[in-house]
Amino acid sequence: MKNKGKRNKARVKQRIEEAVQRQDKRDKRTHEEQLKLIKTRPGESKKEKHRLVGLIEQAYKKAERKNKS
Repeated sequence: MKNKGKRNKARVKQRIEEAVQRQDKRDKRTHEEQLKLIKTRPGESKKEKHRLVGLIEQAYKKAERKNKS
């Protein structure tokens, strides 16, 4: 059953639950998977792409340093 209206308490609770589910799915993805998913979406998403690329590079450098040791 779908609830209509912005201030309907049941609808607000439903949106919060949906947001938690979306966040759980996103948390399970790796940075590379998330970057690939963003590229399939319309729009630029410049900030998120830049952030993910930075995290991927940082993890790569960290792994590279461990291999040298």
